[in-house]
Amino acid sequence: MLTLNIKAVMNAREIYNHNAFLCNHGFNYYTASRLLNNKVKSISHSQLEKLCLLLHCTPNDLYTWSAANAKMVNSSQPLHQLLPIAVKPPTNQVYNNLPLHKVLELRNSIDAVVNNEPSNQNTSV
Repeated sequence: MLTLNIKAVMNAREIYNHNAFLCNHGFNYYTASRLLNNKVKSISHSQLEKLCLLLHCTPNDLYTWSAANAKMVNSSQPLHQLLPIAVKPPTNQVYNNLPLHKVLELRNSIDAVVNNEPSNQNTSV
């Protein structure tokens, strides 16, 4: 069964006031609540596009899949890409507990990803 899992994407983006975020970005309260609680029977392409633009993701990121009978589904089935993502602690909690040399190393890696260049592991204080 395919289900929307907008909360997981919002949590990964460290957006914790889910309903307020959606309401502040053009969704009415009723629609936001139904989307967040997976109480929708359908979603329009315009709503899906709006969510993807707001959350900087793809439709695949918003959906999770659980097989009703996993034993009957071939392991090569592309829907396996939509299995639920693991919940991780907020980045700031992890970041705040790192030693300084690891923070600098992480910052260099982030800069490299942002600038599309190889990361430099030399860190100095």
